[in-house]
Amino acid sequence: MNQQEQIAQGSLKSSHRNTHAIILKKAYPNTQKAAIEFLTNNLQDLVICQRLNSVDTHNKIGSLFTKATFFVHSTNTKAESGFLVFLDKNTPTYVRYNLSKKEREITKGQPLCYTLRMRVSQDIYKGSVFIVSLDVVNHNMLIEDVYVYKGNNVFNNETFTQRRSYMKDFVQHHWIPDVRLMGGIVSEIIAPTPLSSLENLVDVQDYTKVYLIPETPGKRRFTFTLNDSVAKIEQGFYGRQTQPHRSSQPQQLNIRPTYAKAVREPMLPDVYELFDVDGKSLSKACVQQLELSKLLKEISGEIMVNISYNEDFKRYEIVGLHKNI
Repeated sequence: MNQQEQIAQGSLKSSHRNTHAIILKKAYPNTQKAAIEFLTNNLQDLVICQRLNSVDTHNKIGSLFTKATFFVHSTNTKAESGFLVFLDKNTPTYVRYNLSKKEREITKGQPLCYTLRMRVSQDIYKGSVFIVSLDVVNHNMLIEDVYVYKGNNVFNNETFTQRRSYMKDFVQHHWIPDVRLMGGIVSEIIAPTPLSSLENLVDVQDYTKVYLIPETPGKRRFTFTLNDSVAKIEQGFYGRQTQPHRSSQPQQLNIRPTYAKAVREPMLPDVYELFDVDGKSLSKACVQQLELSKLLKEISGEIMVNISYNEDFKRYEIVGLHKNI
């Protein structure tokens, strides 16, 4: 086990992982001022993510998905993204503008600014800005994007794919990861997937934050959450699964429905929630056929569909429109 894995999993002598949150060091006033001034003067927009939280917003960007290329990044952490700033004669500075109400009261409206200790080359200190999410509870820093690289504004002028090449150059030639120097923080680079990977999130049960990153230069990313309130007891004592009482009565056959009411999932394209005749949720289902997808989108009222249970995936599929009886 290497040094990074030992710190991430905890000391072998203690036989447990260290779960305390890392306390970051606040930036000195001069360092904070220099970082904020650099961001203000070099970035046109200090908002990193635009939240999607309504059907109207989903419909608004629906046409955008057909005209532009997006990449998907999903995470289970609630850490917000911020700016990691490298300036000459200053230590690396993490700046976050998206604050909670409590954080705004503490900072009196100013962004949070912390200093980090990193091993990077002097070329990066010519003026570089990375987008990172810093999770002090899980001891993790994820490098997601680069806005300014060695004094050049690459966010406004180059695609996300091109900016990824700068991140690769940073990792290979200008940065030496050092977990101990970072106080136990493990650093990683984002691994985005194509937009089609959204289908893999249909049956996710845990809290998940999803980012939709546009390939186009100078555009904000979109973000939404799945299962935002998953901390609840489903059944039994403290969530334990209880064993049903055996009955002497013969069991009824499990007859699966062949049609259902479909309700659009506002945050995921071509995904619908299925309900039986009693209003009970069956599952979420994707539409795989292009013609069927177009037909469903043209329906403005109640949507009734024919469904089939797929034994391989253990869920229902929409196979056509259901004619009213």
